[in-house]
Amino acid sequence: MDDILITNATVVTVDSSNRILRDAAIAIRGREIVALGPTEVVSAEHPAREVIDARGMVALPGLVNGYIHMFTALYKGTMCGFGFERTAGEDMTMCAHATPDFMLAASRLSAVEMLRSGITLANIAGDAIAFEVARQPAEALGQAGMKAFVQTIVADMFGLTNLSADAQLTEAETLLREYRGKFEGRVRVVPSPGEVLATSLKMMRRLAALAERENVIEHIHVFPRWPMGAFSWPVRGRSPLGLLKAGGLLNERLVAVHFLAATRSDIAAVAKAGASVVHCPSVWMNVGIGPRHWLPVKALHRAGVNIMLGADSYGGWIEGADMFTEMRNCILLSNFLYGADSLKPMDVLRMATINGARALGLERETGSLEVRKRADIVLLKFDRPPVQPSSDVPYMLVYGASGRDVDMVLIDGRIVVREGRVLTLDESEEVIAAAEARVELYRRAGWELTPDEVTPPKTSWLERYPNERFAKWGARFARLQAIWNRKGEHQ
Repeated sequence: MDDILITNATVVTVDSSNRILRDAAIAIRGREIVALGPTEVVSAEHPAREVIDARGMVALPGLVNGYIHMFTALYKGTMCGFGFERTAGEDMTMCAHATPDFMLAASRLSAVEMLRSGITLANIAGDAIAFEVARQPAEALGQAGMKAFVQTIVADMFGLTNLSADAQLTEAETLLREYRGKFEGRVRVVPSPGEVLATSLKMMRRLAALAERENVIEHIHVFPRWPMGAFSWPVRGRSPLGLLKAGGLLNERLVAVHFLAATRSDIAAVAKAGASVVHCPSVWMNVGIGPRHWLPVKALHRAGVNIMLGADSYGGWIEGADMFTEMRNCILLSNFLYGADSLKPMDVLRMATINGARALGLERETGSLEVRKRADIVLLKFDRPPVQPSSDVPYMLVYGASGRDVDMVLIDGRIVVREGRVLTLDESEEVIAAAEARVELYRRAGWELTPDEVTPPKTSWLERYPNERFAKWGARFARLQAIWNRKGEHQ
């Protein structure tokens, strides 16, 4: 007898043929899918201890969040409208105040929000280096029952710390060993380089060797032309992709985050290397980078580059980590920039499922609904507005659905969300803990919180950057910037 039988569902398999099965059933034994087909047939052949009637629901593979900063769960809404440079700077200085308690509160709230919106696998951006802080996302996601790659930053030139390169790598390897095989192997820690300009070639090569030894991915911010690409040649003597190649990181293990303003040659280099690219539409919409700097998603797609979707910093510091929002923004911006229907809904749905699993090296395990794959399944209520009336399921999933439509989530055959409620963590407790952590975080960072606005410190983020060497130059630049601004006011 099987453990769980899901019946009467519309199943969007996201398999190699993109099959959509009406009135279908999914039989689950242990952690795996053992049968998938017509309800009448599968029900007769696979009796189960628990039968879930999914009439009026759509069954999807668990969604994959290709990139998210969990710490930003504590400052949603704060940095909207700041613009790119100021947003990125304030974000980094805020991370410098992370403590184990702050990071745990943010991570547990983030896990709740991801589960509620159907995310079963996430690639977690590094927000800390110190072991006790960096381990909190891994701990929270493991307890929540999720699957994750947890990145820990190693940046030995302009990173968020004054620790030496050896000390940073020691902290990262300690975390890797601590979580090797923990939580049934669902959570893996990946020491990764910081932004290309912030990491020496020597450190890149050490990390490349570590990734090969541990058989894990390497993820890194990659801005081929803008904004960091403009400084790469004069500062480092190579382009960002040239640095990655010289550092041994431009290969199929690479997950290149953002990849804005990439040219044809950049796209060709990534395609040849077999690397993956993470597209985070909402955050770049929020900081207003404009079409010149947008990710050339259509050209990447045509070149055969594996593109996955990520929420980055909570959908642009606005809302929870909802991959339905990212899918909708991805396709709407593609329509706006490249013409209507430049991407098909199924293309975008694959970016949020199987493409993400492939980028993380888990496509044989998850990312699609197929026999012998893990039972990572999301059930969405699909019998009500705004997705009804409808006959085209992929279009309505991408254009009309949201995380609020998620009714049930299974990971490795275990039900972790039922009737829209997370079972593995106490939602109310996590919200209270995160609210308390938020108040204390802002107090320490020198921000003023009121019900109608949030006021940042008067000093520039450049002066408050956690790397002392960078902060000294930042203070000088901030003074020059202030003089320039005053001069402009008098003209």
